[in-house]
Amino acid sequence: MKKNKLKGIISAVLILSLATTSLVACGSSNNNNSSSSQNILDSVISVKTKLTNAKLDGEKADSKGTVLSTMVSFTPAPACNGNPAVNGGPDWSMQPLIYDYLCDYSSQPEKTFKPSLLESYDFTGNVLTLKLRDDIKWSDGSQITSDDLLCTLFLEMTMNKIATHAEKVTKVDDLTVEIKYINDAELLLSYILKTSMKYPASDYGKFSSVLQEACESGRELDENGLYKFTKDADLKVSQATADFNNYLPDLMSIKCSGPYVPKSMTSAEIIFEQNPYYRIPLYIEKIKGIRPTSTESTALAVSNGDYDAEGTGLSPDMAQKVAEKNADTIRQMVVPEFSSLGFEMNTKNYPTDDVNVRKAIAYIIDTEQIAPVSEPGMVKGDEYAVGLPPSIRDKYLSKDFLSTLNNYDSNYEKAEECLKAAGWSKKGEKWVDAKGESPEIVIAGVGEYPAYVVMGEAAANMLNEFGLNASYTSKEAAAYNDYCTSGQGNMTVDGFASATATQHPYEAYYGLWWYGQRGMNLDFPTSGDVVFKDEVTGEDFNFSNELDSLFNASSDEEVTKLTEKFAKLFNDNVWFIPVTEKYYVYRIHNPKLSMAEAETGKQLSNFYWSGTTNEILAKTLRDGKLYYVK
Repeated sequence: MKKNKLKGIISAVLILSLATTSLVACGSSNNNNSSSSQNILDSVISVKTKLTNAKLDGEKADSKGTVLSTMVSFTPAPACNGNPAVNGGPDWSMQPLIYDYLCDYSSQPEKTFKPSLLESYDFTGNVLTLKLRDDIKWSDGSQITSDDLLCTLFLEMTMNKIATHAEKVTKVDDLTVEIKYINDAELLLSYILKTSMKYPASDYGKFSSVLQEACESGRELDENGLYKFTKDADLKVSQATADFNNYLPDLMSIKCSGPYVPKSMTSAEIIFEQNPYYRIPLYIEKIKGIRPTSTESTALAVSNGDYDAEGTGLSPDMAQKVAEKNADTIRQMVVPEFSSLGFEMNTKNYPTDDVNVRKAIAYIIDTEQIAPVSEPGMVKGDEYAVGLPPSIRDKYLSKDFLSTLNNYDSNYEKAEECLKAAGWSKKGEKWVDAKGESPEIVIAGVGEYPAYVVMGEAAANMLNEFGLNASYTSKEAAAYNDYCTSGQGNMTVDGFASATATQHPYEAYYGLWWYGQRGMNLDFPTSGDVVFKDEVTGEDFNFSNELDSLFNASSDEEVTKLTEKFAKLFNDNVWFIPVTEKYYVYRIHNPKLSMAEAETGKQLSNFYWSGTTNEILAKTLRDGKLYYVK
């Protein structure tokens, strides 16, 4: 197949500017590019550094006056708020610093729940008993009790499965809660023990009490033997949830259960100070969260050593330059994330509302070439678009099954077939629709994240090279959620199809509740089951029921059988075009900062070195492994 030279920018971020790189877009490309991905990663982490372990020998320094700087994404004032459930509130990067967890969790090297706020837990005979420690307090000095735990559990009752799987939730005493389940599904503990304590009953009890009442008197068993809300209870839950989401307390005045509390903020940074009532001593007095505002500013901050530790995505060239420039001080760890990055396809906005156009786009974009250059650690994503990262996909789906699905590796002939099926035709060098027009395909990404820019720019150039009319636009991270949910554009770079926490297909598909309403613009009813129509087979797919069945699956064989159904749905409808599976490089820049033991330059499988960047910080903090040496 003739190779077409791709003209355009692939956005390799250098200190203050974007350097250009050309890629080759090839129809019908099926070569395995994992070696080039590995070579790019190796070129970064193989830089010889003076320090070779995250842990340092030496006596702890006095914590007074110490400030640790890291990356924290947040919405600046006036749009910021203190409700972690809504946009503008504490997000994934802030929550581990200001909230404590029932258990610190890791899936590496094996699934582990280490009690943190809990003194103990016991799961016997479908009954889970959670007992809180008696020395835990909110940041205002008030005791954290079982009332706070109940409040948190009911506000997250859909996520933690209490709404569907718990027969009864009981307050035993001021420190103990008992949950009686209707079964002992393998995943139940994964979805409740890693809960963070973030909803004090004194502030959120008015919302959770409505949800608790609905659970206690407004549910019935469905045909699958799981609980669902009655029609009246469902309306009450919807109203209470809307009221809860409209509660926007001041971020600087919220009660925190974790080691730090937010104290001051500008548009560029946020300062966290120690929670004076935290149950263990902290060896870092303050944390400075630097907000990524652009690829250039982030790259400059990393290069200049503004961060003490971070896992910010950089272009391969930039990452290697940072390592080489700071070889005497830097330490680099490779952390697996079991996540995907790719394009969510807007199913309501023309022309991506047509499944044949979405398929054509999938065949045009050469993910094999984009993945390695997007960020060190990125490898080629799932070419079958089944909604799973390849490492999880291959654990449950056989090659024989995958061979029955569409393989969306770059293939120009198939792209042309799909466009013709959508009523498009070639007019000169351009493709036009049935009206003779060339509608714009708008791709959006977060401008502060280099990998998003690389993917968006590269995809736009590949589509234009093919003869479509595509453009890429960068959005600020704080406003990106609003843009995605607004239904604008056609393609948004995002992290659907990820199974970071559990490495189970359920987690990836459950993400559709968020991403499906966000970038994909799918229809989700306010009550009742969610049912999607497969645009290829014309058959209905009861997403709610099938997802419940996947959660309750008791064997790998059953998980595989159910996962195949989801894989077929996603492969047929192309709601998400994966580009990468992600590993990331975590960098410690400060040569006096000691963290949990880990060798540099190696892919880690470690209790402390798993999860998101600030989860790593939080776990090491709680075990006294984060400090400066003298």
